[in-house]
Amino acid sequence: MKTIPNAIGSLLFVFLVIAVNGCADMGLDYRTPLNVSSLKTSLPPNPKLVLFRFDSTLPGVPLSETVWDNLHGAFADSNESEQIGFSLAYSPLIGVADSLIQNHTRIIIPFGRIFQEQFQSSLQTVFTNSLIFSDNSSGLNRTQPSSPRFIVEVVVKEFQVWEHPLNHINLKAVVDCTVFRAAGTDQPEFVYEAHREVIKESLGSVFQTPNGAIKRLNRITDGLVADLSEDILKKLDKAISE
Repeated sequence: MKTIPNAIGSLLFVFLVIAVNGCADMGLDYRTPLNVSSLKTSLPPNPKLVLFRFDSTLPGVPLSETVWDNLHGAFADSNESEQIGFSLAYSPLIGVADSLIQNHTRIIIPFGRIFQEQFQSSLQTVFTNSLIFSDNSSGLNRTQPSSPRFIVEVVVKEFQVWEHPLNHINLKAVVDCTVFRAAGTDQPEFVYEAHREVIKESLGSVFQTPNGAIKRLNRITDGLVADLSEDILKKLDKAISE
């Protein structure tokens, strides 16, 4: 037989579970405006006329408006593409004897905008006569006759983000680059698949403020993109110079 204090304790726990369950749909959203740094590269200027096109990862969605999270992968969201952060949702494990409550974190990174803006920031420095098109831009014709030049098609093939262990971020990115000669055929002259990973980078202590953790997340992602962009530019510079 339960004692009165134990019965009261059981009721209080039930009320706690109901309260948490009732708040689960609200969640807690933490965001800060996105900060994208300009890429500084040591590569010398390349005067060749080069057209760059950022292809869409999602059909019909500009790369700059493509966002990734650890729950759904890539999705289109123009508002989320301007910010970075995470959301917390609390839900009770109903039916479990010890009534544990799990915490789920949704990490949101506008990788499309970070990559495109940082990569573009270096193009005018390395490829001084470069032109930039988005996937749905008109006027880009790979077979049109013109002075010698190259067309580079860039697409983010894969991006993943996950948390493991607690308060540590993991990132993986794959970007495909294909180089065509203008007024040529559809046969590419150069294809390169760039890979970069960040494994178990700390976001700070468990006592870190949400804004502090988000700024750290922004810097880590920015650093991965800087390494990825530098690698791609080096390969493209060599391929186009030959």
